[in-house]
Amino acid sequence: MDAEKSGERTEEKRRPYFIWWDQDITEQDLRDALAGDNLYRRVTVMSYIVNDAEFDDVWKFLTVRDIQRHFWQIRWRTPQMRDRWKQVLILMGYPPDECADPVAARVLV
Repeated sequence: MDAEKSGERTEEKRRPYFIWWDQDITEQDLRDALAGDNLYRRVTVMSYIVNDAEFDDVWKFLTVRDIQRHFWQIRWRTPQMRDRWKQVLILMGYPPDECADPVAARVLV
């Protein structure tokens, strides 16, 4: 049991593979940011996850509703990435709201 807990703690302290080399962030840091009140930090972490994590790993940190709710605030790496995620959300039954000015939506974060 102790080895199991130790393994879990080690896992939480390790930098996830989808975080770039210049960021010193652990899995627990990600979870804390996602649960925190700082909207800018939460959306930044969400952006890391949806842009760089494998599809199956996204769901270890986010829900479909998280992505839908913050869709226009997430900093998408490319317009194609944004469009693919939009299609995924539509297929899952959670289309993002239409946004007349996506740039303005990101400024509010």
